[in-house]
Amino acid sequence: MPTDLTPPPLEPLALAFLHQSLASARNRVRAQKAAQDGHAQAAKALRALAEAQEVQAKKSLTFLRGRIGSSAENLALALQEARELAVSALDWTLASEQMGDKAAGSLLTQMARAVESHLGLPGLSGRESAPVRYHVCVICGHVHAGDAPERCPVCHAVPEKFSEVEA
Repeated sequence: MPTDLTPPPLEPLALAFLHQSLASARNRVRAQKAAQDGHAQAAKALRALAEAQEVQAKKSLTFLRGRIGSSAENLALALQEARELAVSALDWTLASEQMGDKAAGSLLTQMARAVESHLGLPGLSGRESAPVRYHVCVICGHVHAGDAPERCPVCHAVPEKFSEVEA
C-alpha cells in the first residue's frame, strides 16, 4: 500500500537548493541529448545553465551546512533517510507497475536493491571502524565495501563500472 509521499514543507533556502540541484541534473541530461542529436550550441548552452544552477545550489548548501548537526547526528539521519528511501522506492515500484510502466518499475526495483546495500555500510552506524574502501557502481548506485566485486550484486556490472570513493 503506497505511503503518503508528500515531503514536509521546506524552508526557502532548502527549497532553493533542491530546485537548483534538480534543475542542474536535468539540464546536464538535456545537454547530453542535444549533443547526441548534433546540436552542439544547444548542448553548450544547456551545460552552461547546468553549471550556473550547480553554483547556486552549492551556495545554498554552504549556508545550509551551518544548520547541520554533529557527525553522530548526521550519520543517524543518513541511515534513517536511506531506510525511508528503501521503503519509498518499493512503493514507487509498485505504483509504476500498476500504471503499466514496466521500465520505471524495473529501474525503481534496482534503486531499492541498491539502497538496501547502503543500510549495512560499515561506518554508517556511528561506531568507529577500521578503514574501509568504498566502491560505487556507476550503473545502479550500489555501494560495495572493500575491493570492487567481480559483478555488481544489483545490476551485474563488471568491476570497471565501480568508482572508488576518495576520502
